[in-house]
Amino acid sequence: MSDISELPAQELEAFELRILEPSEVRIFRASGVTRLTLENQRSWTRAQSMRAFPLTDPEHYIGFLDCANKDIGLIVDPAQLDSESRAVVEQDLEKRYFVPLIRKVYSVKEEFGTIAWDVDTDKGRRELLVRNIRDNLQELTSSRVIVTDVDGNRFEFPDISRLDSRTQGIILRNL
Repeated sequence: MSDISELPAQELEAFELRILEPSEVRIFRASGVTRLTLENQRSWTRAQSMRAFPLTDPEHYIGFLDCANKDIGLIVDPAQLDSESRAVVEQDLEKRYFVPLIRKVYSVKEEFGTIAWDVDTDKGRRELLVRNIRDNLQELTSSRVIVTDVDGNRFEFPDISRLDSRTQGIILRNL
């Protein structure tokens, strides 16, 4: 099969994108669980919010999954949601995309391909250990970098040009 239209109907459903109209969507929390209701259509007792483009366009294109991780739909501009729904989505996204910003590097030690960082972030001072730095650095722009530590936590260097030359050298050498 060379064309998507040749797929069986059941498989074709997996490719359908449902754009949700913000005025018809209600998102709320009941007993600590996020729920989503489409006006006059259907409700989901568990819904997850996630960004379609978390790095390049985090303010738009919010997708929703049900408890089986199946697509519910996508809202292009979540700012158009009612205030309660928008607040719940913002809280859920904040938890899912928690990425502290590194403001200062106190020390960095490189040994046998492992780098130990002692940093100050917008969430407090942290020590992070990064192995195989080439695989754990992601360049977002020419000066903005995300680093992932051995525990899977992500940290952002918002502007590497403001770091000391030794730290810049380690980052730039591995991009």
